[in-house]
Amino acid sequence: MIKKIIPVILLLIVCISTQSLAQSASTTATISGKITDKSGGGLPSATVVAIHTPTGTNYGTSTREDGRYNLTGLRVGGPYSVTISYVGYEKQLITVPVLALGQNLTLDVSLSETQIQTSTVLVEAGRSAVLNSGKTGAATGVNNQQIQNLPTVSRSFQDFSKLSPLFSGSSLSAAGRNNRLNNIQLDGTQYNDLFGLGSSGTPGGQANTNPISLDAIQEFQVVLAPYDVRFSGFTGGGINAITRSGTNQFTGSAYYYQRNQDLAGKSPDANKTKLSNFSENQIGFRLGGPIIPDNLFFFVNGEVTDRVQPAVNLPLNNASNFYKLDSAASFLTQVLKDTFGYDPGAYKGELERDRPSLKLFARIDYNLSKDHKLTLRNNLVSASDDIIDRTSRIGFADQLYTFESMTNSTVLQLNSTFGNNMSNELTVGYTIIRDERAVDKKFPTIRVKTPISGTDMYAGTEQFSIANALDQDIFEITNNFSYYLGDHIITVGTHNEFFTFSNLFIRNYYGYYEFNSVQDIYLRKPSRYEYRYSLTADPKQPAKFGAIQWGFYAQDEWTIIPTLKLNLGLRVDIPTFPDSPAKNDSVTKYFGSRGLSTSEVPSGNLLISPRFGFNWDLLGDRSTILRGGAGIFTGRVPYVWISNQYSNTGVEFADISKSNPGFFIADVNTQPRAGTSGLTAGSSTEINITDPDFKLPQVFRLNVGVDQKLPFGFTGSLDVLYTQAINDPIYEDLNIAGISDTLKDGRFYWGKRVASYFQRVMLLKNTSEASQFNISAQLQGQPIRNLDLNLGYAYGSAEDQNSVLSSQARSQFRYNPVPGNPNEPPVTTSNFEIKNRVFAAVSYSYEWFANAATTVSIFYNGQSGRPYSYVFNGDANGDGHDGNDLVYIPSDINDAHSKYIFVKNVNNVLVSDSNAAVLLMGYIERDEYLKSNKGSIAKRNASLEPWLAQFDLRISQEIPSLFGHKFEITLDILNFMNLLNSDWGHLKLVPNQADALLKTESTTGSGALPSFDPVSNRVRVSFSDKADPYVKDNLLSRWQAQLGVRYTF
Repeated sequence: MIKKIIPVILLLIVCISTQSLAQSASTTATISGKITDKSGGGLPSATVVAIHTPTGTNYGTSTREDGRYNLTGLRVGGPYSVTISYVGYEKQLITVPVLALGQNLTLDVSLSETQIQTSTVLVEAGRSAVLNSGKTGAATGVNNQQIQNLPTVSRSFQDFSKLSPLFSGSSLSAAGRNNRLNNIQLDGTQYNDLFGLGSSGTPGGQANTNPISLDAIQEFQVVLAPYDVRFSGFTGGGINAITRSGTNQFTGSAYYYQRNQDLAGKSPDANKTKLSNFSENQIGFRLGGPIIPDNLFFFVNGEVTDRVQPAVNLPLNNASNFYKLDSAASFLTQVLKDTFGYDPGAYKGELERDRPSLKLFARIDYNLSKDHKLTLRNNLVSASDDIIDRTSRIGFADQLYTFESMTNSTVLQLNSTFGNNMSNELTVGYTIIRDERAVDKKFPTIRVKTPISGTDMYAGTEQFSIANALDQDIFEITNNFSYYLGDHIITVGTHNEFFTFSNLFIRNYYGYYEFNSVQDIYLRKPSRYEYRYSLTADPKQPAKFGAIQWGFYAQDEWTIIPTLKLNLGLRVDIPTFPDSPAKNDSVTKYFGSRGLSTSEVPSGNLLISPRFGFNWDLLGDRSTILRGGAGIFTGRVPYVWISNQYSNTGVEFADISKSNPGFFIADVNTQPRAGTSGLTAGSSTEINITDPDFKLPQVFRLNVGVDQKLPFGFTGSLDVLYTQAINDPIYEDLNIAGISDTLKDGRFYWGKRVASYFQRVMLLKNTSEASQFNISAQLQGQPIRNLDLNLGYAYGSAEDQNSVLSSQARSQFRYNPVPGNPNEPPVTTSNFEIKNRVFAAVSYSYEWFANAATTVSIFYNGQSGRPYSYVFNGDANGDGHDGNDLVYIPSDINDAHSKYIFVKNVNNVLVSDSNAAVLLMGYIERDEYLKSNKGSIAKRNASLEPWLAQFDLRISQEIPSLFGHKFEITLDILNFMNLLNSDWGHLKLVPNQADALLKTESTTGSGALPSFDPVSNRVRVSFSDKADPYVKDNLLSRWQAQLGVRYTF
């Protein structure tokens, strides 16, 4: 598809570029202002020249009729030497120490007549990037010095987003929104995990690799509400980074970082064990310099990392549950070995996982002339990661799989100016991403219930990794043209993205079986069987499709008066899907009345984003700036959500799902298909559909903020941010037909289906029922020499109907707990709400003698714990989805027995367990939320994990060497308080933000009992007592340290 659209793109470039041309704020900086005489009159045709001292790069222009000028496309950094001259007037030489990414420095100069000498002025660097005339919405800049000083062991540039108070300090969630709705740009192009399968939001995220070496990053900014229409692609937050470049001097660095089990604390459980076989090594270099001084420069970076990390079954760390879980797992191992000749591997101890990566980066900058600057860069990342889930389950060693990833990204950028009133920035990018999961063993996936509610055992080949590969090709082009007309800067531009995807994903490819007990495995009596297979000639049929996102925009930056600027802009995005999925006539038969078809995709739906922003220098001296705006922001969904329709039409694949199938087949090549073993052909096919009117996420965002210059070198910022969803994603199961009964707790039992032919029919559609409200305050400054402070606080409230946490449509539904109708979830607290957050970044440097500075940096992050829900382990309301039903909280022991039938499962026989109700009520009395809400159905995300607090420390010592070179030794310590006391700094979490308080119980085979009793309208449940719902993270609850050495010249 890409080959077909390239001629169209080239024509588009020609049409725009013939008018020529604009600067984008995303990768460069700007100096603008007005040159006047002493009476305030503008001086036309005055010469303004800025020279970037490190490279000798020359940027020049002349003032327009009113004396105004704009120097655009300037390199980030400095210093700059700015010369202003006019015939018959004095010449002024102004030194600008540094320009920050995206900064628009206002430089107004008044010239005196008949002066012979040149006057010299130094512009104060200070926090001018904060007091920025181009800033409208909430944003935080992170410069290279902050990158060097912040404690880190991952050396990932996304980690530094926590320097924005509106981002989470422990994840990439921004302003209470899903991190998958963020946008990451690198050198002006998208650098996202577009398919949306990883948690980092960047390519290679599933391999847990950094998308680029930190040594290749120069600076970046974090934005929440940039009212410049050139910014788009997110409804959460934006991270915009630029890479290093060469200068007129040869500079470089070689570095090595290392950590291992001896640089980590003891386990958070009572055993206080040390880690074994844990190590991480990073070795790399960077080198930059001139090829042709003042004209052509290069920069290269290479980095190799290798990480070996243990994986522990966390449920076994709970001393009160260890014996029951260990006995069950040991019995399972014995049965699989003796009965089926299969060894699932170890479940106790630490399983070694390996994570290697290779990163290569190269960049060339070419000053074609003072009016044209060209940049070409390439970034290659190759990585793999051994992965196994042992957080809330007992995962045997055979569940491990290796995720292999390769990303190759190339970007070309041309910045141009034409005369004194036109500029242009052209950016072209091409990225190739290849991801695949590799497995070693061949055995059906088995899930076995244990005596502990919510903790099951998993063995066999991991069910989602057998047939799992993804190829992505992304071509991107952006062109921004600006025209300077008096008090106005008119910008028109286009941003277009072209994707091709080939997604192979067949879950349960070797078969999937659930068992109520280990004894049932021996008897070959599973409670559930699931299997998916291809109906085409290709047994591993991928979903192949393309997508195009067209974007066009225009805006006017109007300087009403010298101290007040307005941004008025309009952006139109048009996502299109040129390929149609297969048509399933059976779906049309049942759901065509709603205008739905498996072959219809939401192509060509217009997304209009008007925006208004302002920046007002209240006192005229840039000491107090009032700013803000209102407008619509358009993002994107992870394309895996769209891909689900191409893979799940019911035509390419068949899904088998049967309760109590009466068989267990260990041979992966002879799993029963439709028409065999009593399985009805196609009786359980899952269908995924997207509403033809579905639109990519859009939000209305209102922001008002103030930046204030304060005494003692401080700058303060206060922001109020409100976000209202216009088009958020949500899911509906169309196959849930209606009510078949009513449970004793008042909720309905959804036992009817529209078509028994289908298991689920999942519809992706829009909702506007979501909103977020945030208040943030930030204080930055250098009160004394060599002491840097960055303090922040944020309050947040976030509500939605579904926090859309997963990749599969069924999982989006399954992991969204509801009190009643699953297709009408109420608006409740979002999974991404952070009620309160406070952070402090402090860095102090003391130079004992020349080139021998000691720097100590501390970072503290404290924030509210994540919200979580109390749910059933199982399907309590008959909607066909397990784990999505909120529990009813009994008011007393009698109420408990009136709502539930308490049992325990003993060898597939349900035995009455009246003591379970006593234990349950005791647990409820110990839990603050449950105790306060007795007699009602629990609310989604109404409980909070404990407050998260962590101190990180970095110590750096420089050692002088010959020729002015520098040798540096660093020590980074995360969770420093745990180093001081092994009982401090423990991270307590609820796995998947859902605690399975009660477990639905049923039996299989002859005389099988379902979990729902239609006679008493109660649910059969079991309860396992425990101290609390929390699990201590085995790694993050320990202190971790990293030693580093670096040689710089």
